[in-house]
Amino acid sequence: MKPSALIFCLLFAASVGADDHVATVKDAFESLSGNFHEEWAFTRTETEADRELVGRYDPSLVESERWTLISVNGREPTTDESANYRQEMADEVGDDDEESDDEFVDYESLILIEDTPEHLVYRFSPNFDADADEDEDEMGAKFMQHVVGTLTIAREGNYVQSMELRNERTIRPVFSVKIKEFLTHLQFGPANGVGPIVPLSVEVEVKGRAALFVKIDERESVRFTDYEWTNEKGSEPF
Repeated sequence: MKPSALIFCLLFAASVGADDHVATVKDAFESLSGNFHEEWAFTRTETEADRELVGRYDPSLVESERWTLISVNGREPTTDESANYRQEMADEVGDDDEESDDEFVDYESLILIEDTPEHLVYRFSPNFDADADEDEDEMGAKFMQHVVGTLTIAREGNYVQSMELRNERTIRPVFSVKIKEFLTHLQFGPANGVGPIVPLSVEVEVKGRAALFVKIDERESVRFTDYEWTNEKGSEPF
Protein backbone atom coordinates (compact mmCIF):
# COMPACT_ATOMS: atom_id res chain seq x y z
CA MET A 1 0.00 0.00 0.00
CA LYS A 2 1.33 3.44 -0.90
CA PRO A 3 2.19 5.76 2.03
CA SER A 4 -0.46 8.26 0.98
CA ALA A 5 -3.11 5.52 0.90
CA LEU A 6 -2.02 4.26 4.32
CA ILE A 7 -2.22 7.76 5.81
CA PHE A 8 -5.70 8.20 4.35
CA CYS A 9 -6.86 4.91 5.87
CA LEU A 10 -5.47 5.83 9.29
CA LEU A 11 -7.11 9.24 9.22
CA PHE A 12 -10.41 7.70 8.12
CA ALA A 13 -10.28 5.14 10.92
CA ALA A 14 -9.47 7.83 13.49
CA SER A 15 -12.37 10.02 12.36
CA VAL A 16 -14.81 7.11 12.49
CA GLY A 17 -13.60 6.24 16.00
CA ALA A 18 -14.00 9.82 17.17
CA ASP A 19 -17.53 9.99 15.75
CA ASP A 20 -18.39 6.73 17.51
CA HIS A 21 -17.17 8.09 20.84
CA VAL A 22 -19.17 11.30 20.42
CA ALA A 23 -22.29 9.27 19.66
CA THR A 24 -21.66 7.05 22.69
CA VAL A 25 -21.29 10.03 25.03
CA LYS A 26 -24.32 11.85 23.63
CA ASP A 27 -26.44 8.69 23.98
CA ALA A 28 -25.20 8.30 27.57
CA PHE A 29 -26.33 11.84 28.40
CA GLU A 30 -29.68 11.15 26.75
CA SER A 31 -30.22 8.35 29.27
CA LEU A 32 -30.19 10.85 32.17
CA SER A 33 -33.76 11.54 33.20
CA GLY A 34 -34.60 15.24 33.08
CA ASN A 35 -38.09 14.82 34.52
CA PHE A 36 -37.65 12.15 37.20
CA HIS A 37 -38.94 14.61 39.81
CA GLU A 38 -42.37 14.44 38.15
CA GLU A 39 -42.89 10.83 39.29
CA TRP A 40 -40.25 10.04 41.91
CA ALA A 41 -40.02 11.11 45.53
CA PHE A 42 -36.58 11.31 47.15
CA THR A 43 -34.65 12.53 50.18
CA ARG A 44 -32.10 15.31 49.71
CA THR A 45 -29.28 15.73 52.25
CA GLU A 46 -27.17 18.87 51.91
CA THR A 47 -24.00 19.15 53.98
CA GLU A 48 -21.61 22.09 54.27
CA ALA A 49 -19.24 23.52 56.89
CA ASP A 50 -21.50 23.73 59.95
CA ARG A 51 -24.91 22.86 58.55
CA GLU A 52 -26.82 19.82 57.41
CA LEU A 53 -30.26 20.08 55.83
CA VAL A 54 -32.38 17.00 55.24
CA GLY A 55 -35.45 17.44 53.07
CA ARG A 56 -37.98 15.30 51.28
CA TYR A 57 -39.52 15.87 47.87
CA ASP A 58 -42.86 14.28 46.90
CA PRO A 59 -44.38 15.08 43.48
CA SER A 60 -47.70 13.49 44.46
CA LEU A 61 -48.45 16.49 46.71
CA VAL A 62 -49.75 19.86 45.53
CA GLU A 63 -46.96 22.00 44.07
CA SER A 64 -46.69 24.35 47.06
CA GLU A 65 -46.16 21.44 49.48
CA ARG A 66 -43.84 19.12 47.55
CA TRP A 67 -40.69 20.13 49.45
CA THR A 68 -40.56 19.40 53.18
CA LEU A 69 -37.61 20.32 55.39
CA ILE A 70 -37.17 17.40 57.78
CA SER A 71 -34.27 18.56 59.90
CA VAL A 72 -31.58 21.23 60.35
CA ASN A 73 -28.43 19.86 62.02
CA GLY A 74 -30.54 17.07 63.43
CA ARG A 75 -33.18 19.28 65.02
CA GLU A 76 -36.72 20.11 63.92
CA PRO A 77 -36.80 23.16 61.60
CA THR A 78 -38.54 26.41 62.46
CA THR A 79 -41.53 27.65 60.49
CA ASP A 80 -39.39 30.28 58.73
CA GLU A 81 -36.69 27.73 57.86
CA SER A 82 -39.29 25.41 56.37
CA ALA A 83 -40.85 28.17 54.28
CA ASN A 84 -37.49 29.42 53.00
CA TYR A 85 -36.36 25.91 52.15
CA ARG A 86 -39.55 25.16 50.24
CA GLN A 87 -39.12 28.28 48.11
CA GLU A 88 -35.39 27.77 47.49
CA MET A 89 -35.85 24.18 46.41
CA ALA A 90 -38.77 25.03 44.11
CA ASP A 91 -36.60 27.67 42.42
CA GLU A 92 -33.68 25.24 42.11
CA VAL A 93 -35.76 22.59 40.32
CA GLY A 94 -37.02 25.26 37.94
CA ASP A 95 -33.46 26.29 37.08
CA ASP A 96 -32.38 22.67 36.52
CA ASP A 97 -35.15 22.19 33.97
CA GLU A 98 -33.45 24.74 31.73
CA GLU A 99 -29.99 23.13 31.81
CA SER A 100 -28.43 20.11 30.13
CA ASP A 101 -25.31 18.38 31.47
CA ASP A 102 -24.02 17.55 27.99
CA GLU A 103 -23.67 21.28 27.30
CA PHE A 104 -20.57 21.15 29.52
CA VAL A 105 -18.75 18.88 27.06
CA ASP A 106 -16.65 20.19 24.18
CA TYR A 107 -17.00 17.11 21.97
CA GLU A 108 -13.99 18.04 19.84
CA SER A 109 -11.80 17.62 22.93
CA LEU A 110 -13.14 14.15 23.83
CA ILE A 111 -10.38 11.56 24.46
CA LEU A 112 -10.89 7.95 25.58
CA ILE A 113 -8.48 7.28 28.49
CA GLU A 114 -9.82 3.99 29.87
CA ASP A 115 -11.75 1.09 28.35
CA THR A 116 -12.86 -1.86 30.51
CA PRO A 117 -15.68 -4.41 30.28
CA GLU A 118 -17.59 -2.35 32.87
CA HIS A 119 -17.09 1.24 31.75
CA LEU A 120 -15.55 3.82 29.43
CA VAL A 121 -13.68 6.84 30.80
CA TYR A 122 -13.21 10.01 28.77
CA ARG A 123 -11.25 13.18 29.31
CA PHE A 124 -12.75 16.40 27.95
CA SER A 125 -12.56 20.17 28.06
CA PRO A 126 -15.66 22.00 29.32
CA ASN A 127 -17.48 24.32 26.97
CA PHE A 128 -16.99 28.04 27.42
CA ASP A 129 -17.68 31.13 25.37
CA ALA A 130 -14.31 32.74 24.73
CA ASP A 131 -15.98 35.72 23.04
CA ALA A 132 -18.48 36.44 25.81
CA ASP A 133 -19.37 40.11 26.23
CA GLU A 134 -21.15 39.98 29.58
CA ASP A 135 -18.92 40.27 32.64
CA GLU A 136 -20.38 37.18 34.30
CA ASP A 137 -19.99 35.04 31.17
CA GLU A 138 -16.46 36.36 30.65
CA MET A 139 -15.48 35.43 34.21
CA GLY A 140 -16.97 31.97 33.71
CA ALA A 141 -15.03 31.56 30.47
CA LYS A 142 -11.75 32.52 32.14
CA PHE A 143 -12.49 30.07 34.96
CA MET A 144 -13.36 27.12 32.70
CA GLN A 145 -10.28 27.55 30.52
CA HIS A 146 -8.23 26.00 33.31
CA VAL A 147 -10.67 23.17 34.14
CA VAL A 148 -10.61 19.65 32.70
CA GLY A 149 -13.36 17.06 32.89
CA THR A 150 -13.53 13.30 33.31
CA LEU A 151 -16.61 11.35 32.28
CA THR A 152 -17.33 7.74 33.22
CA ILE A 153 -19.95 5.84 31.22
CA ALA A 154 -21.37 2.48 32.28
CA ARG A 155 -21.33 -0.04 29.44
CA GLU A 156 -24.40 -1.86 30.73
CA GLY A 157 -27.23 0.56 30.02
CA ASN A 158 -24.85 3.12 28.44
CA TYR A 159 -25.45 5.88 30.96
CA VAL A 160 -23.31 8.51 32.68
CA GLN A 161 -22.05 7.09 35.97
CA SER A 162 -20.03 10.10 36.99
CA MET A 163 -18.67 13.42 35.80
CA GLU A 164 -15.80 15.29 37.40
CA LEU A 165 -14.47 18.80 36.80
CA ARG A 166 -11.16 19.94 38.33
CA ASN A 167 -8.48 22.53 37.74
CA GLU A 168 -5.00 21.64 36.53
CA ARG A 169 -3.44 24.92 37.59
CA THR A 170 -4.29 27.98 39.68
CA ILE A 171 -7.32 29.91 38.42
CA ARG A 172 -7.54 33.70 38.58
CA PRO A 173 -11.08 34.48 37.39
CA VAL A 174 -10.95 38.11 38.53
CA PHE A 175 -8.40 40.46 40.06
CA SER A 176 -7.35 39.54 43.63
CA VAL A 177 -9.05 36.10 43.53
CA LYS A 178 -6.90 32.98 43.31
CA ILE A 179 -8.45 29.49 43.20
CA LYS A 180 -5.87 26.81 43.96
CA GLU A 181 -8.19 23.82 44.10
CA PHE A 182 -11.52 23.35 42.35
CA LEU A 183 -13.40 20.06 42.22
CA THR A 184 -16.94 19.15 41.25
CA HIS A 185 -17.93 15.49 41.24
CA LEU A 186 -21.36 14.20 40.21
CA GLN A 187 -22.62 10.62 40.42
CA PHE A 188 -25.65 9.10 38.70
CA GLY A 189 -27.45 5.77 38.79
CA PRO A 190 -30.83 4.04 38.48
CA ALA A 191 -33.48 5.32 40.90
CA ASN A 192 -34.07 2.72 43.59
CA GLY A 193 -31.70 0.46 41.64
CA VAL A 194 -34.17 -0.18 38.82
CA GLY A 195 -35.68 3.13 37.70
CA PRO A 196 -34.48 5.92 35.39
CA ILE A 197 -30.96 7.34 35.64
CA VAL A 198 -31.03 10.05 38.30
CA PRO A 199 -28.52 12.08 40.36
CA LEU A 200 -27.12 10.28 43.40
CA SER A 201 -24.64 12.82 44.73
CA VAL A 202 -22.87 16.10 44.04
CA GLU A 203 -19.65 17.20 45.75
CA VAL A 204 -18.04 20.61 45.35
CA GLU A 205 -14.73 21.72 46.86
CA VAL A 206 -13.07 25.12 46.40
CA LYS A 207 -9.84 26.33 48.02
CA GLY A 208 -8.03 29.59 47.43
CA ARG A 209 -7.64 33.16 48.53
CA ALA A 210 -9.35 36.49 47.86
CA ALA A 211 -7.97 40.00 48.42
CA LEU A 212 -4.74 38.50 49.85
CA PHE A 213 -6.10 38.07 53.39
CA VAL A 214 -9.38 36.19 52.87
CA LYS A 215 -9.03 32.42 52.82
CA ILE A 216 -11.45 30.43 50.68
CA ASP A 217 -12.05 26.90 51.91
CA GLU A 218 -15.49 25.62 51.02
CA ARG A 219 -16.86 22.12 50.69
CA GLU A 220 -20.44 21.13 50.03
CA SER A 221 -22.12 17.84 49.24
CA VAL A 222 -25.65 16.87 48.29
CA ARG A 223 -26.91 13.28 48.39
CA PHE A 224 -30.12 11.98 46.86
CA THR A 225 -31.48 8.83 48.50
CA ASP A 226 -34.66 6.85 49.18
CA TYR A 227 -36.11 7.22 45.69
CA GLU A 228 -39.75 6.13 45.62
CA TRP A 229 -42.13 5.78 42.68
CA THR A 230 -45.23 7.91 43.33
CA ASN A 231 -47.22 7.91 40.07
CA GLU A 232 -50.18 5.67 40.96
CA LYS A 233 -51.91 6.30 37.62
CA GLY A 234 -48.97 5.46 35.36
CA SER A 235 -47.20 2.17 34.83
CA GLU A 236 -44.08 1.54 36.87
CA PRO A 237 -40.79 1.92 34.93
CA PHE A 238 -39.50 -1.47 36.06
